[in-house]
Amino acid sequence: MLFLYWTGGKEMGKEKRINCFSIAVRNLNAQMYRSLFMMFFVLLMSATFFFSNVLVENMRLGIKNTTERMGADIIVIPNKGTEDIRESLFSGTPCSVAISKDWVERLGKIEGVKRLSPQLYVATQAASCCDAAVQLIAFDPKTDFVVSPWLSEKQELNLEVGEVVVGYNVAAKIGQNIKFYNTEFKVAAKLDKSGMGYDNSVFMTFDTIYKLANSDIVSENLDKENLKNIASMIMIEVEDGVSVGSFGVDLQEAYPEEEEIYACTASDLMSGMAKEVEKLSGYGNLLIVLLVVSTALALISIFMLTINERKYEFGILYVLGAKRRQVFQIIISEAMIISLVGGFIGLIVAYFGIVVFGDVIRQKLEIQYMSMKLEQVGMTALICMGISFLTGILAAVSSVYRISKEEPYRLIMEKE
Repeated sequence: MLFLYWTGGKEMGKEKRINCFSIAVRNLNAQMYRSLFMMFFVLLMSATFFFSNVLVENMRLGIKNTTERMGADIIVIPNKGTEDIRESLFSGTPCSVAISKDWVERLGKIEGVKRLSPQLYVATQAASCCDAAVQLIAFDPKTDFVVSPWLSEKQELNLEVGEVVVGYNVAAKIGQNIKFYNTEFKVAAKLDKSGMGYDNSVFMTFDTIYKLANSDIVSENLDKENLKNIASMIMIEVEDGVSVGSFGVDLQEAYPEEEEIYACTASDLMSGMAKEVEKLSGYGNLLIVLLVVSTALALISIFMLTINERKYEFGILYVLGAKRRQVFQIIISEAMIISLVGGFIGLIVAYFGIVVFGDVIRQKLEIQYMSMKLEQVGMTALICMGISFLTGILAAVSSVYRISKEEPYRLIMEKE
């Protein structure tokens, strides 16, 4: 290791030993603007990598949670409303779809059905209780086995006409009143966070939603004259020992196509969205590769330019007794500091950006699930730091190769 001695400081005559790392730190301080410029490239790469990976991973987790937490083996929905239902379940985007409520009785007669429960979806505009539009969902508490397990306070649901159950993100407490289209409803219960569209939904009985029959929202979205004879979704739980996959196929084939129903599992319903997420992930990975390559090329170019300007400096170090390995260590140390500091700051900026603006990101990108738990982002952060570190080392190694081949006297003479 190269050691130099410097005399100075407050106490004259006091010698301070300087090694390769401290020389690298002094070099970076001496060229502060250049150092910050290089750190910015690494910061940008680190922040982009972290943000895109966390975003895609949360979308995957959101789809997984929605699939696993639906609570129904088979879901029967209108053929034409598949995309709307999917968006509502995943991101809470309000929708209004309908099929005949006669299907409840017809499906209940099929062998293998253990229990079933209908739901009716009615879209709304933004309400005073919420930052965004909410989904109104009518359900039957007596037959329900999907909504009740999410109650924050485990209780038996005996909803009266005019009482509602609100999702986790709806800003209303139990006992309070909320208003939709000049009609007040009392909050009887609240759901725990589900990580799916239920968090932005308001649940009520069919009799309660019939109170809105003459409202603009029902008139615009559903046939109010036939409101009591329609549903949007029928949740089915099959008997033990019945194959869910084959049951769904048999159920679909049991009725002609013109009946316009679609029987599927939760995973089938979300498969299209999962493919879109994978496609988005592919685009994100391509962006990351391009960003890493461009960052590495930028750092290599800057390192090469600065090293050409510092040939005299390195020639003096050789004259003072420094070995080529030690000069290499100085340049590598500079690259390590730039990469690690820039990468770390990029992580911090991206992390707190997601935490602070998480709600805005969820609403703009229609992502229901946005978790920043350490166990979920820790590995992404480590990979991000690893890429930043390797990019800096690659830039340093590439740029130091030329100078390592030259003789000390030539480096000094070029300055002269």
